[in-house]
Amino acid sequence: MPKMIKIILTLITAGFASVGFAAVPPLQTQIVASGLDRPLFVTAPEGDSRLFIVEQGGAIKILQNGIVQPAPFLDLSKSVDTSGERGLLGMAFDPNFATNRRFYVDYIDKATLNTVVATYQVNASKPNIADAASAQTVITVAQPPGLNNHKAGWIGFRPSEPNNLYIATGDGGGGNDPQNRAQNLNENLGKILRVDVEADRFPSDNAKYGYAIPAGNMAGGNLEIYAFGLRNPYRYSFDRETGTLYIADVGQSNREEINIGAVGANYGWRTFEGTRLNFPNDPPIANHIAPIYEYDHNGGGASITGGYVYRGSGIEGLAGTYFFADFVTDKVMSFHYTGSGITDLTDRTAELLSSTGISGGISSFGEDSSGNLYLVSINGQVGMITAVPEPETWALMLAGMALVSLWVRRKGRAAPSAPA
Repeated sequence: MPKMIKIILTLITAGFASVGFAAVPPLQTQIVASGLDRPLFVTAPEGDSRLFIVEQGGAIKILQNGIVQPAPFLDLSKSVDTSGERGLLGMAFDPNFATNRRFYVDYIDKATLNTVVATYQVNASKPNIADAASAQTVITVAQPPGLNNHKAGWIGFRPSEPNNLYIATGDGGGGNDPQNRAQNLNENLGKILRVDVEADRFPSDNAKYGYAIPAGNMAGGNLEIYAFGLRNPYRYSFDRETGTLYIADVGQSNREEINIGAVGANYGWRTFEGTRLNFPNDPPIANHIAPIYEYDHNGGGASITGGYVYRGSGIEGLAGTYFFADFVTDKVMSFHYTGSGITDLTDRTAELLSSTGISGGISSFGEDSSGNLYLVSINGQVGMITAVPEPETWALMLAGMALVSLWVRRKGRAAPSAPA
């Protein structure tokens, strides 16, 4: 190998290595999409380079090769009610999407104002267009009349359960859960539901998809219930490596909380708001599961936005870090969950929110197929969390690239003329 090539490779390798040896480099948000209409979520199917962006008004858009495609992947705007906290609230791809082309959405129906979880398939000949005629209802959850908040909406599959769709429902709205629905096991509000979507109970009826009840759900009450006692779980997620379920639950006036999912768990609402006794005259709760983390409002409004555990490969030292935000105070935080508590609680706001990046209004987080994490702003932006290259790293890599350019120019002058 020529001596010059060895020098160039040494400089470039040293540049990349200096990033790799850092514990956790400074972070930043790199804007990947803007000009969106109230985006609420992003996701992607396994092994797919595209990013799917969910807008509250009912459209799902595709970010492909750095460009938001002009035609929506799916447009449910005529079917979705968007008042208050209603809208198109969630999306999940079937773990076997590559072969069955199936995905799921969670929205508030304009006609009934109830929650609808439905499944669609992608057009076989047009991979960027969903087949609107393929719609089948999986489950509906009745919402109380006249209340337009606490609709939750996140849906997803645990990595180890490819048949089971998890569905987050809020308590239906109103201050302090006036009907105590979250504690009522005969209602599907204020719950985490789990249904087996592999089973189509109505194969002859295209409008009904149906589901089966997975083994291991709670006994007693509605059989779809996996866990209960939640106010507005916005949002939850699975750690793609461990399968741990993180549930961020929006509080009433005092506490925001993050819980770990477990079948049969009672997270306490409305009797408890976090660890704070909220309704002392309610029946006592013997099996209240306390949050792994909570914070109070300190006299100001607050509303937690749950996130994800970072499992990407692009940022050394960040694996296993859970990110979350607060929609009202525009703070972004992170921690590590140890299995019994948390460590390394870190304020990431100064790193991830800026006038040139995501400016605030974090409505959601999301993952792409590689485990990269994204912040979604209700103000129309999507940004990817990336590492900030250290100055010395840039210097080493730029020196290497400059030598490459010089070497190429010299080789070009020495090369014989090409035949005409």
